[in-house]
Amino acid sequence: MITKKYSTLSILLATALLLPSCYYIIDVVTFDSAAVLPGTSKIRPEIEIDDNLSFGLFGGKMRSKKPYDIHASYLDKAFTYASAVFTKVTVTYADGTVDPGIAALKLPLRVAYKPHEYHNSMGDGVIAVHKSRMIFAEFPGTINRDEPFTLQIEGKFTKDNGKVIPFTIKEKYKSKREKGSATWVEFVEAV
Repeated sequence: MITKKYSTLSILLATALLLPSCYYIIDVVTFDSAAVLPGTSKIRPEIEIDDNLSFGLFGGKMRSKKPYDIHASYLDKAFTYASAVFTKVTVTYADGTVDPGIAALKLPLRVAYKPHEYHNSMGDGVIAVHKSRMIFAEFPGTINRDEPFTLQIEGKFTKDNGKVIPFTIKEKYKSKREKGSATWVEFVEAV
């Protein structure tokens, strides 16, 4: 029993001493919306650019990996949308080049809703459960350059009653590269 106690204590002490000395080399690209362009629908999926971030648990390289993915999601709290069809996805860089990753997409992409739950802790210890529908689409490998671009997505939602609601997204994105280094403690504080 004493051996187990000292063994656990040794592991905790070693961890406390080692973790602050772990080190990250950072090379990360992020994409942020710079402007929503005219012609963008009010009811539309939200867009996220996935920079495929990878990093070691206790140090090493923290970096983005190309090609990057586009995620489109719509959270339906009113339980009225049954599905979405994405008919057009285009990534156009400032020099007019359309990203070749778009050619690999199989469009139109039909996506049905999935039940979605999220939990929220209340101040009195009660956990509130919120239910909704989530429509989620992923467009993998569609951004191959670390440069600003214009994203255009077209499609339509279909409601439970059969009504079709078209949507268009036109949005400019800027890219930002972060290079540097951080200790494990700085990394954890930033997250």
